[in-house]
Amino acid sequence: MAAWDDEWKSIQQRIRDDRKQAEHFLLCYRQELAQYQQEKDQKTRDWLKAVEMVTDRVSGQKADFLRLRREAWRKHFYYRGKETWVPYVQQRYRNIQAEAGGRRAALAGERTLRLWWRELVSDVANVHIRIKNK
Repeated sequence: MAAWDDEWKSIQQRIRDDRKQAEHFLLCYRQELAQYQQEKDQKTRDWLKAVEMVTDRVSGQKADFLRLRREAWRKHFYYRGKETWVPYVQQRYRNIQAEAGGRRAALAGERTLRLWWRELVSDVANVHIRIKNK
């Protein structure tokens, strides 16, 4: 075991924690904004700023995806302890794309949706780190 293994584990844990926080703030943006307006907590402000910076630059497709992902989370899409947001988002995303294009749109794959989610979470976490370390 190398001398820096403990430090490595600590860093990996902080990365996981940052991603969990990023996911929370992406999903609960409105609730956290309302709470921030009452409490004015600097830590919350930094997370909200990171979410805003990322989501303001998201493309049309990813903006639709994020809206649907938040909707799925608000509706608590879990079944027997398993996340079921993907099928919900797939169906609703397909409908939105069909309405916009006037024809039946292709189903967004599970890998694509999970990739988009990981990218958004990672981007928010990375932006937050830069804001925090200014």
